[in-house]
Amino acid sequence: MQKTIYSVSEAVRFLGIQSHVLRYWEEELCLPIGRNEMGHRYYTRWDIQVFLSIRELKKKGYALKEIGELTTLFYKNQAQQNKPEHIETAAIPVSREFMEIISKIVTDRLQEKNSEEERYKRLDERIRNCQQFRRETAAALEKERQKKKRFFKRK
Repeated sequence: MQKTIYSVSEAVRFLGIQSHVLRYWEEELCLPIGRNEMGHRYYTRWDIQVFLSIRELKKKGYALKEIGELTTLFYKNQAQQNKPEHIETAAIPVSREFMEIISKIVTDRLQEKNSEEERYKRLDERIRNCQQFRRETAAALEKERQKKKRFFKRK
């Protein structure tokens, strides 16, 4: 079965984004986009689905860096899917199940990062407290030194 492939202009039309955004996502996320014998990019149905997922995740507020951690999963799932390539010209639906899985993975990763960030925040707070205590102690010692200096100057 022959795969259906789409040019950059067709992909841009399906996705509703500009071509430079498409290239930027491709480069930043290191997506394995195919090229023909002339070196021109072409996109498969799965690539379009991945870009739609990226677009939806961006709309939900996820950073491209967070999405980038999932790109291996996008293309890992492609190998498991051996379905025929069909595409309508009007709109390509993003499978709800796919988005739910991706959203859960991103949420789990964010929670892991948040727990690590909280740990680092607590450590930073302790460091700031120690530094503040050290400054206060140094100021108190300096004040005491100044008192002694004045006391001996009077005599």
